[in-house]
Amino acid sequence: MLKTVLIIVAVLLLVGIAFFFMIVKGPDVTKYEYLQKPQITTIPDTNVLAVSFSTTADGLKEVFGFLFKNYLKIKGVPKMPWKMPSSAARYDNALDFDMEAEKREATFKNMIWEGVVAIPLPANITNLSESKHDKLTARITTWEYGETAEILHIGPYEKEAPTVKELKDYIDKQGYEITGLHEEVYLRGPGTLFCKPENYYTIIRYPVKKK
Repeated sequence: MLKTVLIIVAVLLLVGIAFFFMIVKGPDVTKYEYLQKPQITTIPDTNVLAVSFSTTADGLKEVFGFLFKNYLKIKGVPKMPWKMPSSAARYDNALDFDMEAEKREATFKNMIWEGVVAIPLPANITNLSESKHDKLTARITTWEYGETAEILHIGPYEKEAPTVKELKDYIDKQGYEITGLHEEVYLRGPGTLFCKPENYYTIIRYPVKKK
C-alpha cells in the first residue's frame, strides 16, 4: 500500500514539474528566428478577439488583462500557456522610433496610447458572451493582412528603434511603402514567467504595397 502511494506521489510530482516547466518555457519561439532578417510575405486575414483602447502606458496592463479574461471564457480555444496564440497590438499613434532614446522613452511613457489589442481565434468562433467593463469592449472581428513586412525583435520594447529602422529601410529598398498601422506580436514578454526583458521576442509588422 505504501509503495503504491509513493508511486502515485512521484508521478504527480513529475507531472507538476513538467507542467511548471512548460509554463516557464512558454510558447516555442525558435520557429520565428528566421525573421531576424526582414521579410515580406502574404499573411491571410485572421479571425481575432479584439479590444480597442485609449490609455496611458500603465493602463495597457488592464487592457491586456481584459483581453485575456474574455479569451479564457471562450469555449474551444487552447488555454494552456504554451499552446495559446500570441497576443498582438496595432497602434494608431504615430510612433516616432527615430527620436533620441531618452526622449523617446519619456514620450512613450507619458503619451496616451491608442489602438487595438487582439488574440487570434479559430475561424469557426464568431460569438462572444458579454463581459462588462467601464471603458473597454471585447469583440470578434477580422484583422486584414495581405502583403506584410515583418521582422523579429529580441530584447526590451524600449530598444525596438534599430529593429524598426532596419525593417523600414528594407521596405524602401524592396520598392514598397507602408500602408497601415504599426503592429507588434508578443511571442514572449512580461507574461512569461522569469523571462527577462533581454529575452523578449516581438514580431514587428507593417502592411505594405509596391510603390
